Amino acid sequence: MSVAALERLRAGRRPPQADGVTVLTVYLIALTCIPSRLVLSPLGGAGSPAGVVGLGCLAWWIWSRAQRSEPDPDGFQPVRWAFILMAFAFSASFIAAMTRPIAGEEFSGAQLGMVLVAGWGGVLLVAHDGIPSLERLYVLLRRVVAAGGAMATLGIAQFVTGQPLVDGISIPGLSSNHTMFGLTEREGFTRPSGMATHPIEYGAVITMILPLALALAFSDTSRGALRRWFPVLALAISVPLSISRSALLSAVVGCLVIILSWPPAARRIAAAGAAVMTVGVYITVPGMLGSLLGLFTGIGGDSSALSRTGSYPIAFEFVEKSPLFGRGFSTFLPKYRILDNQFLGLLIEVGIVGLAAFVALIVTALVCVLRTRRRVGDGLPRQAAQGLAAAVAAGAASLGVFDGLSFPMSAGLFFLMLGMAGAAVRLSRQEAAVRHSDVSLEV
Repeated sequence: MSVAALERLRAGRRPPQADGVTVLTVYLIALTCIPSRLVLSPLGGAGSPAGVVGLGCLAWWIWSRAQRSEPDPDGFQPVRWAFILMAFAFSASFIAAMTRPIAGEEFSGAQLGMVLVAGWGGVLLVAHDGIPSLERLYVLLRRVVAAGGAMATLGIAQFVTGQPLVDGISIPGLSSNHTMFGLTEREGFTRPSGMATHPIEYGAVITMILPLALALAFSDTSRGALRRWFPVLALAISVPLSISRSALLSAVVGCLVIILSWPPAARRIAAAGAAVMTVGVYITVPGMLGSLLGLFTGIGGDSSALSRTGSYPIAFEFVEKSPLFGRGFSTFLPKYRILDNQFLGLLIEVGIVGLAAFVALIVTALVCVLRTRRRVGDGLPRQAAQGLAAAVAAGAASLGVFDGLSFPMSAGLFFLMLGMAGAAVRLSRQEAAVRHSDVSLEV
C-alpha cells in the first residue's frame, strides 16, 4: 500500500462530514422506512426511492473511478470483481433476449431488470469501496440493525393490532405503483409485512439482519445493553410471527453461522434465550407453535410447497431452449409461473452462465469474509465479519425458497450485505497494512 493511501486511511479514522456511509444511510432509510409500493410515478417500477439512490451510487462510483489517476491502492478485490463478472453475465443474457422475438411485456421486464441490476450494483460498489474505515463500517452496521429493529417492532404491532398501520402513508412526489393490499392471514394469524410488499419479503429482511444484530449485541460493548439487545429481541420475536417457512429456515441458517463461532458459554446463553422465547410464544400466542410445526409436518399437502416442486418440469422446458444465457433477466413473468425459487428463476432467465456468476458472487463474499474473520482480532472486528457472513448466508438461503430478487427490499438489502462483506475484507487488509507500517516506523 502506498504512503498516500495510508494517510487517507488514517484520515478516514476521523469522523468525516460525508462519505459512503452517509449515502448508504440515505439508501437504507429509503429502502426500509418508505413503503415499497411508493415510487416516482414517471419512472414506474424503476422509480422506487431506494432504486434511484442506488443508481446515483453507481454514477458516483463510476465517476470516482474515472477520476483516479493512480492504480487502485487496495489491489485485487474478489467481491468487487465477482459482481462485475455477474453484471457482464446478466448483460449477455439481456443481449441474447434482444436478439430473439420478444413480447412487449418481456421487453419492458428485461429493461427494468437491467436498471435494477445497475441500482443493486451501485449500492454494492459504494458499500465495498466508499466506506473509509472499519469504524465507519461499524456505524453502518449499527444503523442496519437499528432499521431492522424498527421494522420488526412495526411488524409486531401489525400482528397485535391486525392493522397495516402504514396504508395511510403518503409522500409528496411519490405514488403507489400497485394497490395496497390488507394484511394476509395464515393458520388463523395475521401475518405482518412491515414496510415490505409481502410477509415473505418481510421475513427475509428480518432474518438477514437478525444474525448481524446478535453479533453486535455480544461484541459491541461500547454501547448500552438496551441499544444492543432490543433489536435482537424484536427481530427474534418477529421471525415466528411471520408464519413463514422460508423465514424460519433462513433464521436457522443465519443463527447457526453466527452462534457456531461463539464460545461454549455464549452458546449456552443463546440456547437458554431461545428456550425462554419459545415458552413465551407458547404462553402469549396460543396455537402459534402448533401452526409453525404444521408448516413442516403438513408440507406434503401444502399448496405452496407443491407449487415449488411442480415448477421443476416446467422450468427445465424453458432452460432447454436457452441453457447458456437464458431468456433475459426479469423476462419470466409471474403470469407464466410463480417459482418461489430465485436460483431456479435465474437458471431460466440468465442461464447457466448467469446463475454460476451469481452463485460465485455469494460464495466469494462468504469465503473472503470468513477468512478475514480468522485474521482479525477478537471482539467486534471478528464478530462483525462473522455476522456479515451469517447475514449473507441467511439471504442466500431465503433465495432458495422464494424469488427474492423480485422484491425490492429483500434484493436491495442482500446486495448491501454483499457490499459490506467486501468492505470488511478490504478494510481489514488496510488496517493490517497500517499496523505493519506503524511497527516498521517504530523499528
